[in-house]
Amino acid sequence: MKITANRGKQNKIHILCDGEYSFTVDAEYWFSSPYKSVENIDDEAELAAFLEAVGSRCAFLAGLRLLSYHDQSKRELVGKLVRKGHKSEYALLAADRLEELGYIDDERYAQSLAESLLERKGMSVRGAKSALIQKGISREIADKVCESLDFDPILRIIDLLNGKYSRSLSDEKGIKRTVAALQRLGYRWSDINSALRRIEVETEDFENV
Repeated sequence: MKITANRGKQNKIHILCDGEYSFTVDAEYWFSSPYKSVENIDDEAELAAFLEAVGSRCAFLAGLRLLSYHDQSKRELVGKLVRKGHKSEYALLAADRLEELGYIDDERYAQSLAESLLERKGMSVRGAKSALIQKGISREIADKVCESLDFDPILRIIDLLNGKYSRSLSDEKGIKRTVAALQRLGYRWSDINSALRRIEVETEDFENV
């Protein structure tokens, strides 16, 4: 296979294999790699090693760009890289390296996200745990993070009832909508019922909402 390296803009090196564009890497990586002076690779094992090294570096750089916008889980990042056209094996190698360097930390990300979901979205711990798992966080980490949260669901529901949902408690229809909304946030009926009773809202007709 014929290997061609062309300089691009902003310190980029575009790699062509047999005349077809294959990867973009950074100049620092390319000129310090053992491939900078290689023009042809005929051995299958050497070619596989070259493609893995350059392909994972290309995915690594793409991963860095994605992480510069916001933190994300390792699984979430791998999925995005694959959807952007990187081979799954290169995406996984890139994510492993990013994790090794501290750019990816699922527990740190999960802690920050869970706290944000509770504070900004008004979610329950159960709702936050479900959201973490959907974001690619392992159940083990999600359990550990959510167990560490200092959270009283009844007090939080009361805050929501006195704030966000205060205008919805004047009639039966509004109360039903509020109960349904709280349940979508992951709150249990028993806690919702207790919170409503504490602020003296009658709940006998809403158990089956």
